[in-house]
Amino acid sequence: MNKIVIITDSSSCLDSKTMALYGVSEIVPMHYRLEDKLFDADGDWKVQSPKEYYDMMRNGALFKSAQITCEQYKEAFKKYLDQGFDILSISCTGALSSSVKESFRAKDELAPLYPNQKIVCVDSANCHYSMSMMIKDVAKMRDEGKTLEDMVAFIEENKLFYNEIGTVDKLTYLRAAGRVSASAAFFGGIFSVKPIVVYDLEGHNVAIEKVKGRKKSFEVIGDYIEKYGLIKERPEIHILHADCLDEAKELGDIIQSHFDFEIEFTYGYIEPGVGSSVGPGGIIIAFYGKKELRELNK
Repeated sequence: MNKIVIITDSSSCLDSKTMALYGVSEIVPMHYRLEDKLFDADGDWKVQSPKEYYDMMRNGALFKSAQITCEQYKEAFKKYLDQGFDILSISCTGALSSSVKESFRAKDELAPLYPNQKIVCVDSANCHYSMSMMIKDVAKMRDEGKTLEDMVAFIEENKLFYNEIGTVDKLTYLRAAGRVSASAAFFGGIFSVKPIVVYDLEGHNVAIEKVKGRKKSFEVIGDYIEKYGLIKERPEIHILHADCLDEAKELGDIIQSHFDFEIEFTYGYIEPGVGSSVGPGGIIIAFYGKKELRELNK
C-alpha cells in the first residue's frame, strides 16, 4: 500500500509551522492581485506582513483575489506521484472557489499516467480553519494507519460538523468583492450594520442575521456558538482576524463567558487571499458544531 500525502490550498490559512505539525505535505497557493502585480497568498505572509497588508487596504489599496490553476495542482500532484505516493487533496468549498474544480481537472489529466497510484480530490464544504481542523483529524487517521478510503469516508460523513461563524467591520470590501450590493454596503455603513455569516450545507457564505454595532455582533456570535457549538465534545476554538487581534481576543473572552469549562483558543491572521474580501477588522471563528447551524438560512 502506498503512503499518503495530504495536499490543500492556501485558504486553509496554515503557516508552515502548523502545516508541518498537522502533517500536510503541500499547500497550493491561491493568489491576490494589486493593479498589474500578482502575488501568492500564504499563511507565512512572505510578500508583506499582515500589518503592512491590512494598512495598505485601510489606505485605499484594492486587492483582488485570483484562483488556483489546474497547472498548479498538476505540478504539486506530480511531485509526489513521482515519489510513489497516493494523494488526498482537500480543497476550499467549491461554493466559494474554483480550487476543487481545478484539482479534479489535474487528477483527470494525471491519473492515466500513474495507474498504480490513487489521486482523490475532496470538496471540504469549508474554508479557513474549519477546513484545517478537518485536515488535522484526517492526518491523524493516516498516521494511525487508516486507508485513503477510510479518510475520504470520514470527510464525507463529518464535514458539516466543522463550522465557522464570522463578521466584518465594514461592508466596503465585501461590496468590492461582489459579495453584497452597493446599496447594502452604503446603508450598512450608515447604520453600522454587521452581518453574522455562516456556511450553509453546500459551503456558501450566508448571512443569518444582521445586527447593529460591533460589540453587539460579538455578543450574538457568542450566543450562536453556545447554542450550536459542540464545544464540550471538542473544547477548541480558532479565531482568525484581519489585523484586529485585540478585538479577536475580546470576542474570545465573550465566547468563553458562555461556558463553565476552559476552552483552548488559538488566534491567527486571515491570509491575504481571503483578507482581500473581508477587509481589515474581519473575524472568522472556527469550531466543531451542529449541522443545524448550516440550515438557518432556509
